[in-house]
Amino acid sequence: MEKITSKAAQIIGGLVVLGAVVVGLNWVRVATPAQESVKYRNGISAIGYYRYGIVPGTIVYDLRSVEGEASAASVLGGFFEFAGAMKDRDFDEVLLAWRGDVRFRLPGLDFKEIGTSVAWENPVYLLRTFPERLKTPKGTPAFDVWTGGALGVLSAQMDDVNSLAETWFMRDATIAINY
Repeated sequence: MEKITSKAAQIIGGLVVLGAVVVGLNWVRVATPAQESVKYRNGISAIGYYRYGIVPGTIVYDLRSVEGEASAASVLGGFFEFAGAMKDRDFDEVLLAWRGDVRFRLPGLDFKEIGTSVAWENPVYLLRTFPERLKTPKGTPAFDVWTGGALGVLSAQMDDVNSLAETWFMRDATIAINY
């Protein structure tokens, strides 16, 4: 009987240590950069973590709250800042979630490209071309890639930015919409 109890204690102790390692890795490698990305953006709270806490090829950028005077541009700017902080790492995929509910998928190569270009690229260009990179949770393209005249393309892209914000967080957040 004593050996069984001792064995159970070892198993429980091992699981506790494993759990602490998983939480620690998530915190240092993903959660901290996500929180830093919105640190100076009033009314926005985000966390980052490996999918299911353990899948290193997939990270989740999870908006927890968007309140008050926060703008869609500020939320997306925070995500771009997060991509910049993670630019030296490779991922298969990045999931954009609202309180744990995955709303969009972003291929890892696109995430890396955003991260490497955020320091020098025109932010309006990043903003307006971002939706066309996204996929639905099922993996189909979430938005069209627009071609044609500059004004028509720009107008359609900005409509997509508005739809992206609405689907990702605005319909569920308590904010005064500011663009």
